[in-house]
Amino acid sequence: METGSTMTPTTETPTISAVVPAYNAADTIARTIQSILDQTLPVCEVIVVDDGSKDETARIIDRFGAPVRRITQENAGPNAARNHGVREARGEWIAFLDSDDRWLPNKLERMLPLLQDDPQTGVVHCYTVDERSWHKYDGELTFDMLWDHNYVGTSTAIVRKAAWKSVGGFDEDRSLIGAEDYNMWLRMAARDWKFRLCPEELVEYTPAEGSLSSQVRRVLEGELLNARRIAEFADLPAERLRQRERELYAEYGVAMFHARDRQGARQFLGAALKTRPSVDVLARWLATWLPDAVWKLRRRVPQSAA
Repeated sequence: METGSTMTPTTETPTISAVVPAYNAADTIARTIQSILDQTLPVCEVIVVDDGSKDETARIIDRFGAPVRRITQENAGPNAARNHGVREARGEWIAFLDSDDRWLPNKLERMLPLLQDDPQTGVVHCYTVDERSWHKYDGELTFDMLWDHNYVGTSTAIVRKAAWKSVGGFDEDRSLIGAEDYNMWLRMAARDWKFRLCPEELVEYTPAEGSLSSQVRRVLEGELLNARRIAEFADLPAERLRQRERELYAEYGVAMFHARDRQGARQFLGAALKTRPSVDVLARWLATWLPDAVWKLRRRVPQSAA
């Protein structure tokens, strides 16, 4: 199949394997794969791990032929699929892409210089198109910054295979929903692998559909589990973990508040208040006790829960 590649790798160019986990991705997988094949810097291979799909995903993948290779496994979740793909990959670097996202054609070429200048670089990443300003940062990305916020989107990341191996790869526990990649970034940062930023918007990210209250609860549980595991992994003080738990309860309590799930908002905001009182969090928690008539009239609320 014809690609949009205009740059020919040299002997000094790092080898890059693209790894794509796919589950029931028939509607998007062709577009995703094509965005890899259209890169101005070619990858050495495209590995698509079919995670037990029940739709036409496998058939669509197989249409492409080399350099696209399909690996099939029983459904085990995206992190298990990513690990499976990395184990099979021959590249020195692994460029991850989710099955509903898309790279802009010059993504790899623009990020290439950052792969070559420091052997301690473990992750190189970029921004997504129209990324919110609060997802962006200046300077070096440190463990402390990552602990407060995940700045690295999976589909933006190119990971040194040796760094992936040094921390045992992605944690495959499906209870880490919402923090699957974040967990590995934190473990890498705790082991002093450097994160390098290409400050350009080079990935088209497809956000998940609006979360229901049950999904918000599951994601919060995943985030809390992640924080506790990382605190143990990095030997963080107990007070630092408690502060992070409070921040997560407040953040997701606000999400439930905006979703008008008063019971969930009351539960999460109350948990945040038990750890450390906050005027903004207290105001929202009190608002969850207002009568139904008042609650239904609510239109505007403060945006900060910090």
